[in-house]
Amino acid sequence: MEIITILGRNISLFLCRNNIISEQDLEIYQYGFETIISTVLGFMITLLIGFILDMQLLSVLYYVIFVFLRQLTGGYHADTYLKCNTIFAIITFITLGITKLLHIIGKYSLIFLMILTIFSLLIIWRYAPVENPNKPLDSEQIMRNHKMSLLLSVSLSLLSFILYFAMAEVSLLITLTIFCVSLLIIMSKLKKGGV
Repeated sequence: MEIITILGRNISLFLCRNNIISEQDLEIYQYGFETIISTVLGFMITLLIGFILDMQLLSVLYYVIFVFLRQLTGGYHADTYLKCNTIFAIITFITLGITKLLHIIGKYSLIFLMILTIFSLLIIWRYAPVENPNKPLDSEQIMRNHKMSLLLSVSLSLLSFILYFAMAEVSLLITLTIFCVSLLIIMSKLKKGGV
């Protein structure tokens, strides 16, 4: 059993023993605490990587965009919290690292950002949202998430293009974050049996 699961279970059991929650709601609270712990851990991982790469503010921006977009699009989900946080750390390090590297060497252009953006938007338009088996969506939620994920992706892409001329590193980070989310959508589709 993973540490996040153990912590979520222990907190829930403590609350149940002290008559703060009912035994019937134990599993719901455990899942909630596991989600909170995992989210805090993900944010701490992002901050640590941002600190290591000297990209503290950009790491926070990355986290906010990634989390909000992922909530709407869905995508690949690992089987355990350990795998989830490990994959998230790798994706975060790669995204922030590539952003920093490309910005330092200056080897990217508006055309490069446009190609990544078109690819990402096509994937999000075609496949989002990808449902999580643990959190099924009804048809209304699917339609809403599809529209909202497209709206958010297009808005962020437009912001990225505008910022390209004044804050190129931020522009690149936004585009790469959207691109990563689209890759997680593809990974999820491949895991389920094809795109």
